[in-house]
Amino acid sequence: MTVWRWLALILLAALLARVAFLVLFGDTLSLGASGYDAYAANLIEGQGYTRFEDRNGDSDLPPLYPFFLAGVYTVLGRDPLAVAAVQAVLDLVVVGLVLIIGRRVAGETVGLLAATFYGLYPYLLFQNLSVNDTGLFILLLAAGIALTYTARDSQHWAAAAGVGVALGLAALTKTLVLLLVPLLALWWERQIGWRAALRLGLALGIALLAVVAPWIVRNTRLHGEFVAISTNGGSNLYQGNNPCVADYLARGWDAQWVDCLNPRPAGQSEVEADRWYRAQALDYLREHPGEWPRLLGTKLFVLWNPRIMPYGVPPDARLDDDEVLEYNTRAFQAARIVHLLTFGPLLVLGVIGLGLAWRNRLPIGPLVAVFGVITAAYLVFHPSTRYRAPADPFLFILSAYALARLWGRARAR
Repeated sequence: MTVWRWLALILLAALLARVAFLVLFGDTLSLGASGYDAYAANLIEGQGYTRFEDRNGDSDLPPLYPFFLAGVYTVLGRDPLAVAAVQAVLDLVVVGLVLIIGRRVAGETVGLLAATFYGLYPYLLFQNLSVNDTGLFILLLAAGIALTYTARDSQHWAAAAGVGVALGLAALTKTLVLLLVPLLALWWERQIGWRAALRLGLALGIALLAVVAPWIVRNTRLHGEFVAISTNGGSNLYQGNNPCVADYLARGWDAQWVDCLNPRPAGQSEVEADRWYRAQALDYLREHPGEWPRLLGTKLFVLWNPRIMPYGVPPDARLDDDEVLEYNTRAFQAARIVHLLTFGPLLVLGVIGLGLAWRNRLPIGPLVAVFGVITAAYLVFHPSTRYRAPADPFLFILSAYALARLWGRARAR
C-alpha cells in the first residue's frame, strides 16, 4: 500500500461519513442559521453586497463566503444541501492538505493519521457542511500553511506569493489571519536566513495586498473613510468584554447573547457604530482591570474545552430566529458526548505531541503560529468551539505524531 492508496481510502471514508451525515441529519441544515445567506441572495438579485433591505451596501461581514454562496446558489440553487455538497468536496481537499503538511512535519505515517483524524472528526461533519464560513476558511488556511513549507524548502518567490494569495483570501473570510503573516516571516528568517526570508516576505505581502486591496478600496469609497475588510470588529469586541460576559461564558452560553450591553445611540452610521462599540469595550477594560484574570481565564478555558461551546441557550436570550435551539435537541446533546470522546483524547495527544515535537526540533513553527493567533484573537474577542475549529487540523498533526511515537515505543517494549 503506497501513501496515495492510503489517501484514497481515507478520502473514501471521509466522503462516506459526510454522505451519511446528510442522509441522517440533512434536515438540520438551514440557510437561516447565519447572516451570510441574505448577502448571497441580495448579490444574486442585483442589490449589491448588503444583508439589509434599506441599504445599497454595507461592510458588516467579510465578503468571501457570501460571494462563494452566491456562486453555489447560481449553479446549484439556493438549497442548504447544495451548499453542504460543495463544502464536502472542499473538506476532501483539506484532508489531502493535512496529509501534505503532516508528512512534511513528521513523515508519511503522521500525515496519514492526521488526515484520518480530520476526515472522520465528528464535529466538522456538522460544522463544515453547515451554511457558515468555517470550512472555506480552514481550506484557505491549510493551503497557506502547506505553501509556507513549500516556500521554505524551495525558497522560490512563487510559493511565497501563493501563501499571500491563500492568506489574502482567508483574510476576506476571517480578518484575524493577517496576524499570521509576521509570524510566518519570522519562521522563514529562523529557517533560511533574513535575506531569503525578506525576499519571500515581500512576495507574500505583495500578493496578499493585491487580493485584499480591491475590497479595501470598495469599503473606503462606500463609507467615505478608510475601512479595511469589515465593520463587525467593534461589536464583537464589546460582546467579549463587558460586565456579564464572563458569567455567560462560564455557564456555557454564547457571548452574542449577553443582555447587559449599553444601548447604542440612534442614527449612527455603520462606521460610527463600530467605533462606539469599540469604545464601550475599551472603557470597560480600562475601568475594571481586576476583572481581566477571570475574563481571560474563562475565555481560554472555553476556547480549548473539549465540550462543544455553547452548551445551551440562556432562558432570557433574545433570539432573532429559532435556529440556535438546535443546541438543545436530543441529537445535539448526543453529539456533545461524541465530541467529548473524540476531541478530548486528540487534545491530550496534541499537547503530548507538541512537547515531543518541540524537544525533537521538528519544523512545527507554522502550526504553533496558528495556535497562537487563534488563541490570542479569541482571548481578545470571544470564544466558541466553531471559532477554535480552524486550529484543529494542525492540532491533529501533533496528535498523530504523539500516537505514532507512543505506539512505536510500545512495540519496541
